[in-house]
Amino acid sequence: MSAVTGCGNFFGPDNCYVLPTTEAPATEVAAGNPGAAAPQPGAVTSDSPAAAAAAITGVYQAFFAPATSTEDRMALVERGTDFETEISGMASHIRTALTTVEIADVIVLDPAHAELRFTLNISGNPVVHNQVGHAVRESNGWKISATTMCGLVAISGGMSQACA
Repeated sequence: MSAVTGCGNFFGPDNCYVLPTTEAPATEVAAGNPGAAAPQPGAVTSDSPAAAAAAITGVYQAFFAPATSTEDRMALVERGTDFETEISGMASHIRTALTTVEIADVIVLDPAHAELRFTLNISGNPVVHNQVGHAVRESNGWKISATTMCGLVAISGGMSQACA
């Protein structure tokens, strides 16, 4: 297994980290929720791979947008309420306002799972480059997988009860 290394985090004091570049996809399978008038990030409006890629990109971008509330961030993550402490910590961290995400190579693996590559930038400087991430499709749309969230928590050198 290879790894990405770097320094910086969202959830606690500055430190260096090693983040694995592979993770197992989540296993929950659910149907989509087409037909919303104004789709939320991740909402399923079509079963096409292009629509899925756009929805997944929207979820990641909304999750890392500085103005997104903790409650909305939790709604963008598989088992999001299990990560409430970590997401709340991220929301109050100064680096959050300086963070952007770039998404590349979204691949729909099956109707409920996708893999992608993402880069997190803080003040325009990459701190996590070309990281493997996953998304899962639930009844209300695409979400950042819990395994990806566990990897993001690992950036801080921390551990989440949701990852145990």
